[in-house]
Amino acid sequence: MSRRDAWKRMTILIIGPMLVLPPIATSENAQSQSHSRNHASQNETARAKELIKLARAAIGGDEVLSRIQTITAKGKYNRFVKYLSVQSPKKVEEKQKALPGKMKFEFALPDKFRKRVTGSRLRGFDYSYAQVVSGVDAWRDPPARPMASNGDRRVIDVADVERTAFIQATGAKQELSYFSLGWLMLTLPGYPLEMSYLGLYQIGAENAYAINAQGASGFRFTLLLDTKTYAPVALAISFVEDIQPAILVEAAGFFSRKFMQETFARARAERNALTKPPQPYEMLIRFSDRRPVNGLMLPFRVTTTLNGEVVEEMTISEFEINRRINLKKFAGPPEMKD
Repeated sequence: MSRRDAWKRMTILIIGPMLVLPPIATSENAQSQSHSRNHASQNETARAKELIKLARAAIGGDEVLSRIQTITAKGKYNRFVKYLSVQSPKKVEEKQKALPGKMKFEFALPDKFRKRVTGSRLRGFDYSYAQVVSGVDAWRDPPARPMASNGDRRVIDVADVERTAFIQATGAKQELSYFSLGWLMLTLPGYPLEMSYLGLYQIGAENAYAINAQGASGFRFTLLLDTKTYAPVALAISFVEDIQPAILVEAAGFFSRKFMQETFARARAERNALTKPPQPYEMLIRFSDRRPVNGLMLPFRVTTTLNGEVVEEMTISEFEINRRINLKKFAGPPEMKD
């Protein structure tokens, strides 16, 4: 299957569960059912608006939020990666490594958002990039290499460049929507979301009010509010993905060519044995350790779990309200390299 087909398939996987096939109905009861669904939908939307208003009050209130022109934050994080260490043709160990990194956020309200990420890869190479949203525009800086749709990375066409830019822009809008909602209960003006109340959602030993948030391109997640304080506690994102195992050859010392060939062959065999088809996952982004900052209750800890296992933990060292931000950072995207 080509990359283009895989991309289409991924979109269907995201959007597909949202489609409901109603039972066959006569024209008389179809009108009654439609009226009933519309009424229920209106109630769910109204309840979501009510809860969002209470959530905004819990983190400081509309008056405090209206005084915010900019908000900046910086912190450190650890990304926890499990991998298989192939040390010889006969020795394989399961390991876990904490990869450190830094994040910096700059929000210039109402419509400019930026997140800078610096981190480390499993093989030791560092990376750095920014995700930027300015009004309806969004981009990654520097842009990633265009993804070839034909499977041959040496051949890139215009459609590949446009599709890659779209994916990166959509990713920036979605990532920054998570933090804008989790911190400030604000949606991005250039990436609106429709909200509806779902009911109660169990998170650990506690229940939370669950609000469905839905946007363009199949973007969908659940906003979770504390049932006692109404403050946002987490975001739940369900998706289907083929997350492949991390395999690393760690053969220390000097060995013969035959030894290394057999070691890499063992690594390939382990990868083939552990590779699975796309699986359902739930990612939970939890916001905790809220403290007052200029009248606003902001979370100084963000923990991300995948199917219940912690994969990233970030600690914010400081938030600053209404600090001057250089707006040139939001001027426009850099040119994509081919």
